[in-house]
Amino acid sequence: MRALAFGLATVIGLLLLATVVRATDVLVGPPEADRTGTATVTDCTTYGPVGRWGVGTSHECRADVRWDDGVTGTVTFPPGQLAPGERDVAVFDSGRSPGANDSARWTLAGPVLSIALGLLTVWFAAATIGLLIPRRPRDQRPDRRRDKPDERWPVTKAEVARAPVPRRVRRLRLIAWLGLGAGALEVLASLPLFDAPRRVGPFVSPWPELESAWLVDPPSGVITGFGALVAVIAGLVASSVHTDVARIVRYGQPYVDSRRVRPASAGRWSWVPVAVLAALGVLAVVSAVGALPADAPAAVALAAGRDAILLFSLVAVVLATRQSAREMATEVLRNSWEPEIR
Repeated sequence: MRALAFGLATVIGLLLLATVVRATDVLVGPPEADRTGTATVTDCTTYGPVGRWGVGTSHECRADVRWDDGVTGTVTFPPGQLAPGERDVAVFDSGRSPGANDSARWTLAGPVLSIALGLLTVWFAAATIGLLIPRRPRDQRPDRRRDKPDERWPVTKAEVARAPVPRRVRRLRLIAWLGLGAGALEVLASLPLFDAPRRVGPFVSPWPELESAWLVDPPSGVITGFGALVAVIAGLVASSVHTDVARIVRYGQPYVDSRRVRPASAGRWSWVPVAVLAALGVLAVVSAVGALPADAPAAVALAAGRDAILLFSLVAVVLATRQSAREMATEVLRNSWEPEIR
């Protein structure tokens, strides 16, 4: 039954992935165009409502194209770009499949959504295959355990699941979510930044003020990639720390002593990173307010506040989850022994 559910999720994931690829211009390339022109549709092949190009009706069209440099020819456009009967449609070519030259808003959002859906679909497919492969009973499986630094302090998955979640673990988990949030914010900010037709040469944003509003303006997609990396690392560290919590619950003070946890510092300088982040957040707000015109749409204002939102969110997480390793161990030990004291 579980294999059937995961198999169905895989099929749905593939359909959604194909739909996103088609609807978000993933196939037509970067926002900079090699050439532009106009197209008149001659004939089309229709796909859908459910098929290789996802959910919904779409058309793969051949069109007579006159490029702005005077060259003419017949070009095939991928589904999602043109429709039957269209004439004199602005089109472009950026070295991949040609496309309708309406807006480049999906330049970053399309690939990011496609990668996320692709990874999720692969996970569903792997889970389906794993459930279909026959497994030997647990007591007949060979023992492949390797010596590990903490093998003398083993804990089960059930013990880790029951272990309390102290503030130190919550901080790492929240930082992981912030990493994903940073990627999502960059994707949202890219929509108004690229919402304009392409042209030959460098792309010109309809809101160039956004680049002045941000404290940093790396190449498109860098923040999303870095945020995903932070999310993975923070999630792995959070899992490791939570396992240590389970060991403290099971083995108590001997395990804490074996880890040689250093005493908590006096905290004289612990406020400095928080103050720096808060100051950068204020600077980000001032930069965004100073760069944008008063009549900027809400989506543009949200995009301009990207850095401020991330910095103040990080400040809030740090302040709400402050806890040293020694403080965490003390809290877990105290709570673990409370029932016996009573």
